[in-house]
Amino acid sequence: MTQPKITDIRLMRLDYNNSIGYWNLIRVDSNEGVWGLGEAYWGPGLHDVINEFLKPELVGKNPMDIDYICTYLRERLAGIHTANGLIMAAISGIEIALWDLAGKLSGLPVYRLLGGAFRDRVRLYRTGTPDGADDPAVCRDYAAQIKDEQGWSAIKTIDVDSLWQRYDPESRQPGHESLSRSLTEADLRLSERIMENMRTAFGDDFDIIVHCHWMLDLRDAQRLSERMAPFHPTWLEDPLPVPFSPAWVRLTETSKVPIAMGENLYGRHEFRPFIEEHGTDIVHIDVPKSGGLLETKRIADLAELHYMKTAFHNPASIVGTIASVHAAASIRNFAMIERAGEDYPWWEDVILHDEPIIQAGHIHLPQGPGLGIELNPDVVIPLLKAGDVYWGD
Repeated sequence: MTQPKITDIRLMRLDYNNSIGYWNLIRVDSNEGVWGLGEAYWGPGLHDVINEFLKPELVGKNPMDIDYICTYLRERLAGIHTANGLIMAAISGIEIALWDLAGKLSGLPVYRLLGGAFRDRVRLYRTGTPDGADDPAVCRDYAAQIKDEQGWSAIKTIDVDSLWQRYDPESRQPGHESLSRSLTEADLRLSERIMENMRTAFGDDFDIIVHCHWMLDLRDAQRLSERMAPFHPTWLEDPLPVPFSPAWVRLTETSKVPIAMGENLYGRHEFRPFIEEHGTDIVHIDVPKSGGLLETKRIADLAELHYMKTAFHNPASIVGTIASVHAAASIRNFAMIERAGEDYPWWEDVILHDEPIIQAGHIHLPQGPGLGIELNPDVVIPLLKAGDVYWGD
């Protein structure tokens, strides 16, 4: 019996906002005439990483040996940053494509290959803050759109990391410096006012997450947590700088608001101290960055040993989002996936579909083999980065 072999790896970048923010779609071809689709974390730099470093190592290998392949790449190329950064992001996207290929070759959805489903649909939260959120009327209008019209049940908001820059862009107010990690009393009052407006507008049963973008020091994170606590946020996201330190443990111990972190971490080894030392309450993984689907499962399993929930950061296209849905369905103690980014009217249309993909803030599990999705050339081709060639047929 002929064994499947990898014959090619290809990258296709979608220039969705005319900046460095490419969505990096990856195709893994096989000698079976079947190919797998994946997505690596957004941004520049993956073309040379894939073509010069990773593809030569992968052509000829059995695409079903997914764990072996990813371990091999990390070990074989360990001297060029395979534990994190661009190479780890590329490996993550290739790994997702390998699962799609394995599902197509076996005739099974990816979530079945990951151990099966704990749920038949996965919940998402929206990310956004309306301009002028310190005005209760603005928040009421925003809630009418997000909650009542679109059917979301959770949102991430406030963006504390850029809060004062929006009203003091020249850093003229006392206590403001462009690269400082400080919040003044005026900033905290504004955060309170926005959170009170959002809670009143969305209601007590709506989940509201406070977005911090790793931009505070310990004391200001504690102060912010105290001011947010009366409004019952679902969690405070990434309040401290990314690397692990005892400050994360101290904050998690003292905060009345649950702490979530992880969107900038790569692999289970970087998550390990946060989980084992209880430097967080919620593990927040970015699947196309942190190692792919299997590595995400391992991180979530480690978190479950410490009775922590898992959630997903997600600025990906609909391709990476669907891949994250397969992983989320297979994780027992899972919360929500982010739907970040602009409200591009074509966002779901990057893949073919008959009905809206997100319905009432959820995505139902695809039932086709692999990821269960197919690219839509009518939408993808106009988005291609200049010089890239469409390979979705």
